[in-house]
Amino acid sequence: MTPKFVVSSFITLALLLWQPAVLGLTLTTPIPTFKEIHPLSAEQALLNAEKFTQQAYSESQGFSAQTYWHKLTFAESALEQENNFHLKLNYYVIEHLDFYLFHGDQLINHWKRGALDDWHTDTEYYDGIWIPLQLSSHQNTTLLIRKQGNSPLLTPFELLNAKDTLEKKQYQPIFWSVIISSLLILLTHNVFVFALLRQPGFLYYLALNIVILIALSAITGFNRWIFPESVSQWVIRQLFLVFGIGAWILFRFSVHFLKEIHIPAPQSIIRRYGDWIFVIFLISTQLLSVKTSALGFALIEVFMFIICTYWGVKAYAKGFLAVRFYLFSWFFLIVGSILNTLIFWKVLPINPITESIFPVACLLQLLSFSFAFADKAKQIETNRQQQALIDQPTGLPNRTYYFDQLPIHLANLNHSYNQPHNDPELALIIIDITNHRALSQAFGPAKADTAMVEIIEHIHQKTAEMNGLLSFPLPNKTLKKIIRISTQNILLISTTPALIKTQIQFIQHTLDYSTLVNNIHFRHQYKIGSALYPSQGANLDKLYQNALIAKNSVTYSSGNWLPFTDNLKNNHAHQLHLITQLTNDIQQEALYFDIQPQVDLLTRQIIGGEVLVRWNNDKLGQVSPAEFIPLAEQTGLIYKLTDLLLEKVFQWAHQHPHALLNKRLSINISALDLLQEDFAHRVSLLIQRHRLSPQTFTIEITETSVFQNNAIVHDNVKQLHQAGFKLAIDDFGVGYSSMQNLVALQTDELKIDQFFIMSLLEDAQSQILCRNMIDLSKALNIISVAEGIESEGILQLLQDWHCQVGQGYHLYRPMSPADYLALLNKKVPPLSTPTNRA
Repeated sequence: MTPKFVVSSFITLALLLWQPAVLGLTLTTPIPTFKEIHPLSAEQALLNAEKFTQQAYSESQGFSAQTYWHKLTFAESALEQENNFHLKLNYYVIEHLDFYLFHGDQLINHWKRGALDDWHTDTEYYDGIWIPLQLSSHQNTTLLIRKQGNSPLLTPFELLNAKDTLEKKQYQPIFWSVIISSLLILLTHNVFVFALLRQPGFLYYLALNIVILIALSAITGFNRWIFPESVSQWVIRQLFLVFGIGAWILFRFSVHFLKEIHIPAPQSIIRRYGDWIFVIFLISTQLLSVKTSALGFALIEVFMFIICTYWGVKAYAKGFLAVRFYLFSWFFLIVGSILNTLIFWKVLPINPITESIFPVACLLQLLSFSFAFADKAKQIETNRQQQALIDQPTGLPNRTYYFDQLPIHLANLNHSYNQPHNDPELALIIIDITNHRALSQAFGPAKADTAMVEIIEHIHQKTAEMNGLLSFPLPNKTLKKIIRISTQNILLISTTPALIKTQIQFIQHTLDYSTLVNNIHFRHQYKIGSALYPSQGANLDKLYQNALIAKNSVTYSSGNWLPFTDNLKNNHAHQLHLITQLTNDIQQEALYFDIQPQVDLLTRQIIGGEVLVRWNNDKLGQVSPAEFIPLAEQTGLIYKLTDLLLEKVFQWAHQHPHALLNKRLSINISALDLLQEDFAHRVSLLIQRHRLSPQTFTIEITETSVFQNNAIVHDNVKQLHQAGFKLAIDDFGVGYSSMQNLVALQTDELKIDQFFIMSLLEDAQSQILCRNMIDLSKALNIISVAEGIESEGILQLLQDWHCQVGQGYHLYRPMSPADYLALLNKKVPPLSTPTNRA
């Protein structure tokens, strides 16, 4: 129904526009005009006939804050046949407009018809600005027109006889009715369309059309027909504010319409700061003159025309076919808007055709955007089907393709080789680009993802030239040789397993290509695993699993690539068994802890101890923390393990309060624990429940790379400090610990890793580093703790450097809590001779 109505509306508009432009006499020649210097009454202006000149007419048609008078004189000799005429004005935004009709020197009538004048009571039915001219048959008739305002003082007059006036008055409401009804019906239709499709930009679209309706009402004159007097006058005063809002809404609508194809790019300057152009313009409309605002809006129109056309063409080039109607709609709207602006600047005259350009452009825009959204919905559905199989950033097959479509492709491949029962020999190669997390922390997730896409596309370009790799057909009729299985994992399938070593060497060479991120050349780190089909995986699921096992088994000592073997499978099975047993024993609370005493190296007195988690499994026996702690972190068991350890330590400390008398206990936690939002709160509640003092506990943290710019970690650290806990960086100097974390964690202790301590007597570099770390602790007023003291010589050297606290087998070995209590109860003398050591 709507399309039929729109078509009929356009036919009606066409018929209206193809009427003769002038039904009577158009006053196109300059009219006698003069500029008012001092306020004059109509009678005074009539008496100053010599001031009216045709030369001043041109000046009176532009932007001006001056007041101008026009004079139309009708001689009595021209009135023999008819003496009733109407003067029609086709421009409706002059703020103050007065018409004075004189017969001779007698004022017959006065009409106020300015946009800001109150003239609603002067007419029962509003159909435009019509001034009835009843001419005198025995003396000259003069019409004086006084106009003043900040907008262009355009006065395109038409003089019509009674018959033509009737026809013209019938034409005007029809013209307005067609515009309003077309806008409203199209808008209503699109509301239902958008409610069903729920496309981005929906609200912007509705707001745009509301603004267009308001702007059209002022431009074409029907604002007094549909709006109250106060609303009409506000629109006139803020006309360029309304225009500016409409332009900004159109900008935001365009951004949302093209959002799916990343036009403009999220990081582009226009995407990030484009809104400010409109904000500045909107503010300027309240501070600057109307003429300046008009000039600024003209520049915005040019700006919008350039960028939106560029975006549309670019989107079409990327295959976004829905943009065809968007470009069509945009072209008509902006051209109509620009032509309408040219009327303001007197480049185009005002007549029934030119005043209809913008309304027709708006109607075409509405209709085209409706088609554009329908086209977009259709394309989105098509894209959605493709997106299920395609990774959008790279255009490569994705995980779903591997598990759903690749088996079908392999089956077809077998038939094409006439091998319905004999599977071809293949090799699955999986590549894990492992530094995505480091890139995210260094440059942000967006740039890290961009770097990933760049290296993957580079690999794809290089491997496209290789023979012996399986090609994957996609729904868009393209062939790819890489599947992107996750953000940082890609895989290839070799059809020549005998050449896999050469192929992987080529891939490794390609991976050594450096990526430019923030003007920094960044070389990627990676792991590669492979598995053979069908010997090491009879289906794609098993093949993928075994290739993952191989990839995850890669270590620095093994190089970047490992093929799957039975030994790797056994190691993987062992890890799974460990995880299963660890899960059960954490649930059963079967893990326990030992304590290794810590000694004040100045007095050699025991000042506390470090809590060390232990695991003795019924089936596995004693398992080293170095083996099960990393597994717990990888599988998420670390959170339950930390909770269990804290509960057991606090419960024991509550039962043996004298163990903390002038002593401290240090508890190791994982850095991952601090990434839980409620970690500090839970620890505080737990220690309160056991009625313990947080001041007697130190929390030690290792692997602090996750701390950089992490608000959750910083909040947990702040809460732990406020509660009274001390914090220490464990194993300082190795792994991911950094100087920055000394500040970020508000560190109370710095534990020097045993890697440096154990080689102090033989390694000069370790001596330099260790001594500097001790000096750094002094400078920062934090406690230095040396781990791994294994000999008296090392102990003496640390004392000479004024290290404050030490622990190690030369002092005390880790012991059970009961033995630790017994040691404290012995009241042993300070460690001065080897006989004092336990």
